[in-house]
Amino acid sequence: MSRRHEQITHRSKLGEIRNIMNSMKTLAIMETHKLERSIKNQSTITNTIQNMAADFLHFNPQVLPEAEPILNTVLIIGSERGFCGNFNELLVKQLKLLLVDLTQVDTTLIAVGSKLKPLMKNVFHNMHFIKGANINEDIFSVADELAKKLGAFNEPTSLLILHHNDQHNELVLEKLLPPFKKNHAEKVVYPNPPLLNITARDFFLELTDHYLMNSLHHILTISLMVENQLRIQHLENATHHLDDKTDELQRKINALRQEEIIEEIEVILLNASNN
Repeated sequence: MSRRHEQITHRSKLGEIRNIMNSMKTLAIMETHKLERSIKNQSTITNTIQNMAADFLHFNPQVLPEAEPILNTVLIIGSERGFCGNFNELLVKQLKLLLVDLTQVDTTLIAVGSKLKPLMKNVFHNMHFIKGANINEDIFSVADELAKKLGAFNEPTSLLILHHNDQHNELVLEKLLPPFKKNHAEKVVYPNPPLLNITARDFFLELTDHYLMNSLHHILTISLMVENQLRIQHLENATHHLDDKTDELQRKINALRQEEIIEEIEVILLNASNN
């Protein structure tokens, strides 16, 4: 095979890779549209739960636990897939700084995402791993798995979540448990206490369960949104690089073709002179 045909084959392969990357980018864009709708709905639910908790705790502050949990759980939300830049590396870097402050506390770490897992080697001794979400429809099962792991602890635990935020792609450390620490101090709209058909303690536990599940769902959705936004950016940069490479190959192909034409002309002239 001539050098020109080798370059043509290489250009064809780059074109195939570009088409695949472009399809991946299109899927990521479609996914962000679904995630945007989910985030809006979850924000509405979160506000409703927060308002309900503020009203309830204003009249029933005794249900809040007085002592801080003796266990500490840190949840770090990574990615299940790649092509998202330094999404996971930034999390690990921030986590190492956080763990310096938690060395004196009985801490358990839960890491989400198969692409995060290999980066967590030798970071911490007490770790659990679960698979992350590929698409919006996977988030509920991931949140359910996280809730089961948290429910398996025998002692009350605080819960810190390290994740990417959709505001300027910042890393956020968010405390979910113990819940509603600030709500009972907020302004209450209703002058009378809520009427309950169960005990205040049982109502608080059920409200906490709803709050935890919705918060986990919300945070996982935001993280997946940022992941897809970074994936779109990463794939755009990659396709631009492939386009530049393809243009360079085309110039080489044209130059090689010109050399072949010159050689063909020289052969024709040589044959003509011999005749």
